[in-house]
Amino acid sequence: MLIRSPFLPLLFESMRANGHEAIADGIQRELELPAPTAGLVSEMTVPLPTFRAAVSLAAERLGDECLGLHLAQRVPHGSYGLLEYAARNAPDVGEVLNRIARYLPLVSDTTRIELRKLEQECSLVHFVPEEPGAMGRHANEFSLAIILRVVREASQVAVSARRVEFAHSAPADITELERFFGTSNIVFDAGHNLLAFEERTLSLPINGSDRALLPWLDSYAATMLPHESALAARIPGLHEQIRLCLQTKEAPTLAEVARRMQLSGRTLQRRLQDARTSFQDVLDAVRRELAESYLSDPKLTVYEIALLLGYSHRSGFERAFMKWCGTTPREFRLRRARAS
Repeated sequence: MLIRSPFLPLLFESMRANGHEAIADGIQRELELPAPTAGLVSEMTVPLPTFRAAVSLAAERLGDECLGLHLAQRVPHGSYGLLEYAARNAPDVGEVLNRIARYLPLVSDTTRIELRKLEQECSLVHFVPEEPGAMGRHANEFSLAIILRVVREASQVAVSARRVEFAHSAPADITELERFFGTSNIVFDAGHNLLAFEERTLSLPINGSDRALLPWLDSYAATMLPHESALAARIPGLHEQIRLCLQTKEAPTLAEVARRMQLSGRTLQRRLQDARTSFQDVLDAVRRELAESYLSDPKLTVYEIALLLGYSHRSGFERAFMKWCGTTPREFRLRRARAS
């Protein structure tokens, strides 16, 4: 699996800025790493094992047990380009998180982010499909820490996580993690990375956001998104509003999604026809993506997943999943567990 990410360029730039140029150059030569891409966001694409090896070598040679956490606290403002600018100009924390999840493909086509809203909590779930350890310890910790940093800086509130989960195994000392995230409720070996907030945190306003600039940023970001996003660029907000319907337990009908998008049902239907797809096909694609992610979480039962996806009965979800994947949700979960 190849991973495209700004993490390695940011890491090496930070090392050089702090007088560790020889270590950075040595790792790049040793692992034969490619040169980063040029542009607003500097990225590097390497096999996932090579990515993990480079990060581990950096932590070892720098003697930094919390490399990812420390890097997240010192990377320059704007390091994530359009993704970050759109997030920082959102009206509230909920919309900051929505934009981080929506625009992650701008900087990575391997990692995924989903938002889950359950009871009094909103969780941001970060994962790598088919990789229970995700990106590896330091990159996992960096990913959640940089998101929390953006939330804190944008809202100007010292937000604490309600709970945190990591895909990697627990390090010997988690004191720094507890101090940074503001909670001792940290779980390891979860198969994904998760940052949970109190629901009320979502309504915190973003001071200094530019409401006039945000539509321009959203419009430009939509045109830059890949694949799901060829359709998303033609019908901006479609996939997001379907996900939000499911998360808020609203029936994900064409009429409801059109209302949320401030379109008439007829206009949305016409746009779907112009894109040679149907609302049901898009709904099924969103449900399948979410289902595969939810099934990697052993704490969720098949019945709970069915409810999260908007099915009133487990059997309806199981029939749909068999159609999508040619297997039952239980068999899919067992096969994924054996593969890990």
